Amino acid sequence: MIIYKKDKNMQWKLDHVRFLYPPDDFTGTFANAKMQERHKAGQDQKVKVILEHLESHDNPLEAMHGIHPLDHLQFLHNNLEKFRQARCLEKTVLLLYCRKNTPFAAVGDYNEWKSLLAQCDPARLYQEGKPFPFDKTTAFRGSMTGNPKGLSWTVSREEATWFLERWKDKSLGGGTIFAMEITKQDVLVYIEDEHRREVILVPEIAENSVGREIDHL
Repeated sequence: MIIYKKDKNMQWKLDHVRFLYPPDDFTGTFANAKMQERHKAGQDQKVKVILEHLESHDNPLEAMHGIHPLDHLQFLHNNLEKFRQARCLEKTVLLLYCRKNTPFAAVGDYNEWKSLLAQCDPARLYQEGKPFPFDKTTAFRGSMTGNPKGLSWTVSREEATWFLERWKDKSLGGGTIFAMEITKQDVLVYIEDEHRREVILVPEIAENSVGREIDHL
């Protein structure tokens, strides 16, 4: 349900931004008229707070954090040039991509992520990560559907080993682990922190290289 009404003072494009999601976005009716009125007033107040946040922030990334996370990707699409002008496009695309996608779980539409990554400045995107520490190394990814193609790969043998053990029994819903040799030139961005050591590959590499299925390391 889209409940925002266009305001001439709003600098952000809000097409197809819902603002409220269940349980706040309850479109049914209450048997008690006072309960219905109270619920509608609560909705209006929550939308008012969101709109005030959007109106008070000139930075698109800061503005985006005031709306529901399920609206973030739509907000980015709507205001992509403003993100670019504010020099936070690459940071935002990476933030949203990594929120759900890992080398062992792909979320969202591949072509949508490919298109958004193509909008990024390659140098700025690379700088959002850490320097890739290898000239050449083996990367790993997993798939529940047996598809070796994907943007996200891990260079952590420990993580790959953990998933090999977890997924070793296909009859219990295990997936398939793939390995592939990559070089520094294949990497769009390298992410390393306490939780991950992974790369997002150049899409042409992800699509045209062939990962080999493995069952042990």
